[in-house]
Amino acid sequence: MAPTFPNRFYSLSAVTDRISNVETRVDLPTIYDRFLAKRIPAAYYYGNFDFLLLYQKYNAISHPYATFLKQCRTGKLPAFSYIDPSYTFADSGPASGNQGNDDHPHADIRAGEYFMSTIYNAVVRSPAWPRTLLIFTFDEWGGFFDHVPPPAAPDVKPEYAQRGFRIPAVLVSPYARRGHVAHGTYDHTSILKLVEWRWGLAPLSVRDAAAANLAGALDFSHRNLKAPPISAPRVLVGAACP
Repeated sequence: MAPTFPNRFYSLSAVTDRISNVETRVDLPTIYDRFLAKRIPAAYYYGNFDFLLLYQKYNAISHPYATFLKQCRTGKLPAFSYIDPSYTFADSGPASGNQGNDDHPHADIRAGEYFMSTIYNAVVRSPAWPRTLLIFTFDEWGGFFDHVPPPAAPDVKPEYAQRGFRIPAVLVSPYARRGHVAHGTYDHTSILKLVEWRWGLAPLSVRDAAAANLAGALDFSHRNLKAPPISAPRVLVGAACP
C-alpha cells in the first residue's frame, strides 16, 4: 500500500526497503542476480529513465527501448526482459510536453495505448512468439479506490504485509486462455514466482516464495499462435483528441 518505488522494488526484489519514492541507492538483491548467477541472459529496457540506476550495478544489462524492438524483431531477446515506459516527471498536463507514456496522471493515456501496442505488435510478430509470454501490468494503482479490501501477504517486514489495491494485468501468449479472467490472488511477486519456477531460481524472499504462480493462469495443453491485430495511433504531444 505505497507509491511507485516500493512496488517496483517488489517486482524486482520481492521486498522493499522504503515506503516512499526516495531516490537513494538500493542494496536489495534482484531477480537479475539470480539470472546472472546461472548465466541465463536477462535484460532491462527503458524509455527516458533507467530505473535500475538506483541499484548502481546493472549497466551492462540496461538498454534503451529501441534495443528491445531490434532484438524482438530478430528473435534474439534474452530469456527474461523487463520493459519500462517513459516516465511522467511533472503533473502539469499533456499540453506541457512533460508527460511520458506511462499512464501516470496527467499523461495522455493515448500515448500509453500506443506504447503498449508497439510492444504487443513487436512480440506477436517476432520469430520467438511461439515460446513467449508477455505480461502488461502497473507498478501501483494510482491512489484512487478499490471496493475489495486487499488482503495481507507474508513479508520480511510484518509492517509491509498489507497489499495495495488491485492493478490490471494482461497475459499475452500462445498459451494464454482467450477471453479468460483469472480470479486467483496474485501480486507483483507472482511474476517473480513464475520466473523462478520456469528457470529453477531460488526465491528472493518469503513474499515470492508464498506467492501464487502466475503460470497457473496459462494453459500449456493448448497453444494458439493466432494474435489479433491491434493498432493505436501515434500521439503528438499536446494534440487534441480528433
